[in-house]
Amino acid sequence: MDWIIALKYLLLGFVQGLAEILPISSSGHLALLQYLLNVNTDQEALFAIFVHFASLLALSIFFFKTIVSIIKGFFISIFKQDPRYKNEFWMGIYIVVASIPAALIGFLLEDLVAGLFGDLLFVGIGFLVTATILFLWPLIGNNQDETVSWKHVLTAGLFQAIGILPGVSRSGITITGAKLSGLKEEPAKKFAFLLFIPIALGSFVLSLGDISLIVDTETSLLVYFSLAMVAAFIFTYLALLFIFKKFHYSQAKYFAIYLVAIGTLTIILSFI
Repeated sequence: MDWIIALKYLLLGFVQGLAEILPISSSGHLALLQYLLNVNTDQEALFAIFVHFASLLALSIFFFKTIVSIIKGFFISIFKQDPRYKNEFWMGIYIVVASIPAALIGFLLEDLVAGLFGDLLFVGIGFLVTATILFLWPLIGNNQDETVSWKHVLTAGLFQAIGILPGVSRSGITITGAKLSGLKEEPAKKFAFLLFIPIALGSFVLSLGDISLIVDTETSLLVYFSLAMVAAFIFTYLALLFIFKKFHYSQAKYFAIYLVAIGTLTIILSFI
């Protein structure tokens, strides 16, 4: 094993884990890092399966009780029409409906979006868009709604669709949509991350065709991918703990400042 290469993949996994949850765009960071480190030049699809599955697994474990409660309540409400599970039933409906815009755009514009990941200029612009959104977070105040309703579902769902673009933080822009519609910070964060699960699961299922690439991939490269996968899982989970225990929307400006810097750097690199 080449330890320099191993460290590069551990770094990619580390960044994927943090950037998937923090409002700084994992897609943009992976595109930039893979360019800087000169790795995955011909195996981007397979690598993405490994690290995205790791983040999906971490999210599923973090929200395990909530997910089970929603699924259980949804089907009990349908088959037994038990009013005690009304909230779980509607949350299931909300998650499905809010996921439709991103799913449609991802499916219909898959090739176009995939091509943008290799365009550092577009990635850099995406970083700056996310920075602008985060700078505006403290101005979105006086949120009163503590429970999700249709206005939050529709707004968050439409905003999440924009988050499929590289450099644009899916979590950041989805939370923005939920907050703009009047949802308080904590339920907005929870709803935004629950929305990630069906989108990530759908993307993973659609990408399973690329699993066949494993047959033609060197064993050493699969080991590196596995290292990145473990790092992505660990740091996705740790980032979730931070977001739900330590993070407040007033801190978003620090991420915004960082994104302005890295966005500017990315745009400069695109012209070199």
